[in-house]
Amino acid sequence: MSDVPAFEHATREAERAALTTGSLRAMTDQLNGVLARIAEAQETVYEGTDDSGTVVVRATGAGRVEDVYLSPQAVRDLDAQALGAACVTAVSDARMRAAQGLTATIAEISGQPAPVDGPASVPQTYDPASAAEALRAAARRAR
Repeated sequence: MSDVPAFEHATREAERAALTTGSLRAMTDQLNGVLARIAEAQETVYEGTDDSGTVVVRATGAGRVEDVYLSPQAVRDLDAQALGAACVTAVSDARMRAAQGLTATIAEISGQPAPVDGPASVPQTYDPASAAEALRAAARRAR
C-alpha cells in the first residue's frame, strides 16, 4: 500500500491549516520519534517459558523467535508430544510478553493508559504492523 495519497492528503490539510514549515518539520520529527520507538520495541527481545520452566523461548517484539532452550530435564522427562506442547506454550508466552511490551510502549507514546488486562491473545502470526497502522489512524483522528 502506497503512502503517497496519505502524504498528499496530509499536505493539503497542512496547507489548509496554514501550518508553517517549522511546525510541519516538528510534527515530522515527532512522528519519526514515535516510529523509532515502535521499531525499537519490535526489536526488543522477550523471554517466555512453559509451565514447568524447562523450555525457554526468546522472541522479538515483532514475534520472531530468536532462540529456544530445552533443559536437560525437558529432554529427559517429556515425550515428543509433551515436549512439542511445552515449546508451543513457551513461544506463546514469549509472544504474549512481546505484545504486552508493545502495548505498553504504544500506551506511553499515546498518553493513554495501557489496558489493565493487556492484550487478549496473540495470534500465531502476530503482525505489529497493525499496531502501527492503528497509531497512524489515531494520529489522523487527533488532528
